[in-house]
Amino acid sequence: MGLGLPQDWGAALELLARAAALDFEPAAEELTLLRGADGRTDLHRWLTSPPPRPIVTDGPAILSIGQFLPAAVCDHLWRRAAVRISPALVYDPTTGQGRRDPVRSNDAARFELPQMDVLLALVRERIARVAGLPVAGLEWTQVLRYAAGQSFDWHVDWLDPANPAYAEDLRRRGQRIATCLVYLNDDYEGGETAFEAGALRWRGRKGDALLWANTLPDGTVDRRTRHAGLPPTLGEKRVLSQWLRGRAPQP
Repeated sequence: MGLGLPQDWGAALELLARAAALDFEPAAEELTLLRGADGRTDLHRWLTSPPPRPIVTDGPAILSIGQFLPAAVCDHLWRRAAVRISPALVYDPTTGQGRRDPVRSNDAARFELPQMDVLLALVRERIARVAGLPVAGLEWTQVLRYAAGQSFDWHVDWLDPANPAYAEDLRRRGQRIATCLVYLNDDYEGGETAFEAGALRWRGRKGDALLWANTLPDGTVDRRTRHAGLPPTLGEKRVLSQWLRGRAPQP
């Protein structure tokens, strides 16, 4: 991941192979998912995303990416998340911590450094590259679950620079420039990602991604990005959620 020493995917894969050779089952599963039909791991393929496609012609920059992740990787990410899922939180600007709030009734699992593996690190790198932002600016990845009737009501992902409570966070980490969602399943009804701009309602297929910019080219926040996770009417929606900042955290 490039934390404390230069990023080296070759070394990471070598260590993963050594772990698998020592019968560490999670490493063996990762290698199976990373390898192609020829039994080799093609790093170029992993780090190169399909091209994004704009889905809004007059409004905020919102793009879809078809087949961003293979279905088997989506299943793997959900299995890892399912054992650590808990009620989702919202950001409390007073404490800087998460808190429960009626605006959000869905569940979430957050992957911090101790929960990271090589496969998730590659997924994060893939997201950063397609967004054109540094991987060091990615917040910790979350996997969200929306059971039938659960939602995340209308909100924005950017931090309001006019609110003094966000000043220290913005100084240290910069603005949330972009958001990426990857749909981990599609066997549910309802559950669209909704934007006020253009009354957009979007549902990706399993493995598809939705990427949008929370800021304008001049760096100011794009107030047109107010959105919501609408409730599924049948079944359970699962998505990977990734917020991206423009730089690594500062002291």
